[in-house]
Amino acid sequence: MATAGEKEFVQFLRDHRVRVTPNRLTVFRVMQSSNEPLTIPDLAARVEGSGLNTATLYRIMETLTELEIVHPVLQGHQNVAYELVEPFARHHDHLVCRQCGRTVNIYDCRLEDALKSISDDKGFHIDFHQMEVHGLCPDCQKATQSP
Repeated sequence: MATAGEKEFVQFLRDHRVRVTPNRLTVFRVMQSSNEPLTIPDLAARVEGSGLNTATLYRIMETLTELEIVHPVLQGHQNVAYELVEPFARHHDHLVCRQCGRTVNIYDCRLEDALKSISDDKGFHIDFHQMEVHGLCPDCQKATQSP
């Protein structure tokens, strides 16, 4: 049985004249069940046995990115992961460790309020934003401080 999010996804594809395929549904379900951005290798591992190959995953992610169903998250140097965006997932920003690539979701209204205040001061209307703050996670900070 399809979830509410899955029904919305199917309708979104139809509204944009994009075929609803079993492969796209599989990828959406995996993305929906994840609490973190997923790289193509992460996706491949999670759909292993479904018949989806890496080339197909790249094409699906390209399509979903163009449709603004997912967006890329830069993790470290040239490592790209993907995650669902609104209305398919709750909006959030990220803290990304530049050493290990760990990504922490930020659900904080203070950040949203600050961005709104800054944009209002400049007379700018924000349609959307995605923010990644890069630094060192607590574990990597400890590792770099150890003798």
